[in-house]
Amino acid sequence: MNPKNLNLYIVDDDEAVRRSLGSLLLARLPDCSVKTFASGEAFLEGANLDGSGVVLLDLRMEPGISGLEVFAALQERTSPLVVVFLSGHGTLPVAVRAMQEGAVTWLEKPCKDEHLMEAVEQAKARAAGIAAARRDRHQALQRWAKVTPREKQVAPLVAQGMSSKVAAQLLTQQAPAKPINWRTVDNYRASIFDKLELANSNELLVFLRDNGL
Repeated sequence: MNPKNLNLYIVDDDEAVRRSLGSLLLARLPDCSVKTFASGEAFLEGANLDGSGVVLLDLRMEPGISGLEVFAALQERTSPLVVVFLSGHGTLPVAVRAMQEGAVTWLEKPCKDEHLMEAVEQAKARAAGIAAARRDRHQALQRWAKVTPREKQVAPLVAQGMSSKVAAQLLTQQAPAKPINWRTVDNYRASIFDKLELANSNELLVFLRDNGL
């Protein structure tokens, strides 16, 4: 992932904290975009929630919604943003819950610059992995869109290692009004592999499974 495509967000109701963290991140990560928000509402409204990024998220922000509520909203949206909680109000149970639900870590204010940057680098690595996975899925679905409806009926049977003859018999039994012979299935098989850029039925099985098809 190109660092210039990575957004770093600071969400904290303390202006001094926003200014301090913003200066640190800009100094250490000059190629990244750093944006600050004084409330959870402003962040949810103004940030790119569907893009790659890291969020330094305060737990308690007044007035307004809490950091945990912001975190829940990101999860509900299935946002790829990676969260690092940074708060002076955290408790161990809350921290454990946040980690279990997907936050990278929990840092108590004030924390050393080195500890903060370690957490940010860890979050950046996770964000890069998420971005790569989303990119791979997008490309996979673009290839899948080239497959015809009839080929999509054949694909799962091929993925199971079924021969063209057996697949043709099964498809004909399922839809007698639309019989199909094994030579046609063979042609579909070749077309599927070509369109999906795959070599064999094992790769097709992995493709369908990994992409929820």
